[in-house]
Amino acid sequence: MPQSEDKKNKIAEILSSNIDEASQIDQIAKVRGWFRPEENSAYYPTIQKYLEGEIDLDTVTSQLFEKIDRQIIARKLNDVYFVDLWYSIIHSAKRVSFRKPEENGEFGLDSLAKLTGLLRAFRDHKVKDHEEYSHLYSSLCDFKMACDESFNDAPEPYASEVEIDAWTNVNFFFSRVTAEGLMDLSMYAIWTMRQALEDEQQDDVEGTAAQKYNVYVPAAAAWVLGFGHNLYKKEKDLTPTDRKYGNPAKGGALWKGKAEFSKERWALWKERFAVVSKMDEVSDKTRHISKDALQAMERAETYN
Repeated sequence: MPQSEDKKNKIAEILSSNIDEASQIDQIAKVRGWFRPEENSAYYPTIQKYLEGEIDLDTVTSQLFEKIDRQIIARKLNDVYFVDLWYSIIHSAKRVSFRKPEENGEFGLDSLAKLTGLLRAFRDHKVKDHEEYSHLYSSLCDFKMACDESFNDAPEPYASEVEIDAWTNVNFFFSRVTAEGLMDLSMYAIWTMRQALEDEQQDDVEGTAAQKYNVYVPAAAAWVLGFGHNLYKKEKDLTPTDRKYGNPAKGGALWKGKAEFSKERWALWKERFAVVSKMDEVSDKTRHISKDALQAMERAETYN
């Protein structure tokens, strides 16, 4: 859908500012209406302190979970608002580049590992003397819903470089959540690959073919870089047994096989990354990350 002139101008103003990319992502999230933390979030500031190294994992879990425990025990679940915690984590992942160092000298990978570590600590937490409520933690209550909602904030072909980075970062985070066994979000891998690689992109009113590759391909590459060997090994027939639920794992025009994870579908993705890596019309960034994905796929195939 074409963007309004008002949004276009607001985004341009943000991008022309001197603030860092993470702060630009914060402001763009408001303009675009992305799912994000509440303005007065009880969780987001504490998570930022954790990511910035002001507090450690034990401290952040104590500060977050003790309050949640009290509300759960008092049966005030509506006051917990789990989705604000999840949006705080997911939005934080958008702000963290897994490809380059952050201002504090840490690599984005370190901060993303902190986020998955926080998720793991949440999953493993027990409500002291009230373990009948611990399932709210072990099930990561409402986390999948928050991920699904955030995945719907996928950028359009006219998206800025900063928005592409945010989308790539969060897909890498989703890939690590899946790789570490915290939540199976592997369907997102199929959706990003299908959008980026299983169709020949065409110029249309939404944008040029090059714009579409530039927006879609980095997120697909993030899944290879974050979930590579597991993705290569994954073999699963996802053909729907009830058509009323649709066919979410179906392929694009270039995939002639079933709705599935398979070595054959992996081979198509690999072939398409190779094609994109040689396209003159796409950005250098898209070519480079396509080459990185291709190399990661080759490593995944030889890893024991």
